[in-house]
Amino acid sequence: MKKGFVLGGGSYLSEGKQLFVLALIDLDAQSPSAETIPLSFMGHGFAFDPTCRFRVALFEKKGPGAAVVDLRERRVVRPIETPPNRRFYGHGAYSQDGALLYATESVVSDGFAGILSVRDAVTLRELGVIPTHGASPHDCLLIEEGKTLVVSNGGGPLDGGELPCVCYVELASGKLLDKVVLDSPLHNTGHIALSQRGDLAIISAPRDGLPNPNEQLGAVSLRPIQSDVTTVKRPASVVQRMRGETLSLTILERSQIVVTTNPFGNLVSMWHLTDATFVGKLELQGPRGVCQSLDAEWLLVSHVLGQSVALTAYQTANRKPVGWMVNPSYMSGSHIVCHDLSM
Repeated sequence: MKKGFVLGGGSYLSEGKQLFVLALIDLDAQSPSAETIPLSFMGHGFAFDPTCRFRVALFEKKGPGAAVVDLRERRVVRPIETPPNRRFYGHGAYSQDGALLYATESVVSDGFAGILSVRDAVTLRELGVIPTHGASPHDCLLIEEGKTLVVSNGGGPLDGGELPCVCYVELASGKLLDKVVLDSPLHNTGHIALSQRGDLAIISAPRDGLPNPNEQLGAVSLRPIQSDVTTVKRPASVVQRMRGETLSLTILERSQIVVTTNPFGNLVSMWHLTDATFVGKLELQGPRGVCQSLDAEWLLVSHVLGQSVALTAYQTANRKPVGWMVNPSYMSGSHIVCHDLSM
């Protein structure tokens, strides 16, 4: 099985001008290097069309930017537009049949009330909205054969705003099926991941309204299926390094390990999904996105290296370096994903 392509959004300066790109790296290439597709915004989250693996929707975090990209032709097909009183919040998902495109958005004029916009996947015409049952929705994952969307609502400000939560929303009715609230009001609910059996992993940034947010602690919270949510507290030597946002995560299915990144703590930390025990760490300057190769043999991390951002591979079995790196990778955004782009 091939390892696939890694994709990641990024930005860099060229002749004093900030440029935005979608970067692609072929993990199976003899001499891999980064290809780039120009964007007009900083790409954050990815939604892949299940009917065409070369079509992906990209979204800006907290802004109007979004677009559909043709990965075969390496070009932006068309922008995705939203009304002036709303902004995209970084993530989206296609319906299981590829007919609809959902996006997390917030209504700026209504205290960042959360909505899930519904668009025709071909014309991109908006068909309606679904409540996310919270404020400032961010990440979203489609489950239960496309019937339910799991949405992380980042919440309102610490002083009187809505509590952060993760909501399970029935798409057909907009009904709230389940709601997960963290055990500390000091953290938002940011990015999420689900194991194959339905265990939930949540990573967090400090809540809006806290002073010096990059000095406050982020968090990792785990909710095994049919259990309560637990935010990791020990070992203190690791948790105290989780400064600022806990940014990206992936679940190693074979070992049931959750891997997370903390750029300001120069830390990649690993936690057992079912009992929240600490498993290990990697020491990296400014680690950002993390994902796995398609064959699940490699763990890939984008991270600062000198004046650029590199992509480095580790064995998922023992988290030891593979001896594979691409620098520069241009993947300075929050996420990297691995995808099948074989012709």
